[in-house]
Amino acid sequence: MIPFTEDLSSFYATIYGGLLIGLLFDINRSLKSNFKILKYFSIVFNIVFWIMSTVIIFITVNAIESFDLRYYHFVALLIGFLLYYNTISKFVLKMLNKIIGLIVFLIKKTIIYISVVSESLYYMVVYTPFTRYYIFYTKFIFSY
Repeated sequence: MIPFTEDLSSFYATIYGGLLIGLLFDINRSLKSNFKILKYFSIVFNIVFWIMSTVIIFITVNAIESFDLRYYHFVALLIGFLLYYNTISKFVLKMLNKIIGLIVFLIKKTIIYISVVSESLYYMVVYTPFTRYYIFYTKFIFSY
């Protein structure tokens, strides 16, 4: 029989698994709310979320008890998720939305900068040689 202190430590460690599942849930929610195209693929992202949650549960249970699954693991996962969801989920969701917004903003600015630079290079490469010849020939023709 396992001593009570080991059961209690594995209970607390499983709560951390529930916290990770809550974080994964917020990442899923923030991605869906920020990218409209992902709403069309909502089923796929829900399946990915549940697969990742299952992997987190298996890793947590394997690291703690070597797959000796007990009823309190499920209770601890639920408690960890509820603790996360009711305490820091709002703040994390706001931060994730700001981070995703910043990344999207930087990507848009980078694309705009690349398009402006490429347009400038295009005009320099294509029109500059012809402009020189045009100026040369106009000076040559009108000089006589």
